Amino acid sequence: MQVFICYSRADKQFAAQLVDDLAEYEVDVWMDVRSIPTGSNWDLEVQKGLDHSDVMLVLLSPASAASQNVADEWSYFIERDKPIIPIMIVPTEVPFRLSRRQRVDFTADYKHGFQQLLISLGSPALRDPESTQRVRAVPMHDPHPASAAKAAASAPAPSKPAQKPIMQAPHVAPEVGIKTYPVIWADSYHWFNGMGTHATQGDVMVSPRELQLVPHAKPIITIPLRSLVSASIQRSVDQHLKLTYYGHDGSFQSLVLMGAPKEHRKEITLEVLNLLKLLTGRSLT
Repeated sequence: MQVFICYSRADKQFAAQLVDDLAEYEVDVWMDVRSIPTGSNWDLEVQKGLDHSDVMLVLLSPASAASQNVADEWSYFIERDKPIIPIMIVPTEVPFRLSRRQRVDFTADYKHGFQQLLISLGSPALRDPESTQRVRAVPMHDPHPASAAKAAASAPAPSKPAQKPIMQAPHVAPEVGIKTYPVIWADSYHWFNGMGTHATQGDVMVSPRELQLVPHAKPIITIPLRSLVSASIQRSVDQHLKLTYYGHDGSFQSLVLMGAPKEHRKEITLEVLNLLKLLTGRSLT
């Protein structure tokens, strides 16, 4: 089953989080910024996504209710009598043609809403049932702490086991939600001209798996974190971050980015660098 995510760009952070959570289950998810290859014809790829998807999730919010692109997408599904599940993520007026459809409410509690969504999707199985990625140890409460302490004190000291060689554990990215920052980026930075006339303004979305540069126009640039080679602060007229990485074809590529609001440029640039170091577990120098 393929699920099409219909949303407004204003809700892209919620949409990306939903896609990451659905990826844990036996569901194929189509989301424009994740599924459209760089340089492809945007409208054509959206058409393919609509045609090949079995069910649509419409993220309802004031922004999506006012979006003509969002209305075009769910109208396309209605005209072809394909199932739609409206998801209320921010309280808003529901479009008339969607108002009589059973919807899932995420406004009160995300976890409860997600469980209801899974039921609406037919309760798909986990891709890895043995995974403990989302399991957290819960400390057990002892109603008699004093007696437990006394028993521990009277217990014989355990024999000291022989020391084993310390193995370096593989880096596991910490559980960090998707972070979004307003930025400007370009292929290069010149000490006199800065990023020049080819700079692009939009948002950088950083998740534990990838970095995405989402412009106000398309296309989107996606950089898997595993392909990052280095990231370093370059000090010039405008402090900026230089990224080098392996492209989809294996070639060595680079770009520069910096915070878009001038008054917060330095803080945003540094925060993006520190987040990339945290998620990759590398110094990236």
